[in-house]
Amino acid sequence: MIEIEFSIWLASKENWVHLTKNIKFPSVPRVGEYVKFSSASLGDYFSWRVTQVTYRENGYVEVWTELLDNIDDRMYSFEDDCDFQEYLLAYQTEGWVAPYGVKENTRYRQQNA
Repeated sequence: MIEIEFSIWLASKENWVHLTKNIKFPSVPRVGEYVKFSSASLGDYFSWRVTQVTYRENGYVEVWTELLDNIDDRMYSFEDDCDFQEYLLAYQTEGWVAPYGVKENTRYRQQNA
């Protein structure tokens, strides 16, 4: 098993968050493949597309995924911020950490200004 630091992103029209978690996997997923993460409250409904794999000099591996449900590059996952907050709490309950906290979604606001 390989311990990998996964990064996922959630966003509403108002807010976004970068979440990380170290998870042991049997192999390193490749760019373009999909991964699913367990959640007691959400299940494993969502597949996350791998967008970047970084191999660090010290042997550490980082895997980034695309923004959840970013249909047509709209720059958000949820129409309603309440849904965003619900999913954020669910992932944090599963051990995901928001190292930079929740931020304002200025990318969505700039595109739609």
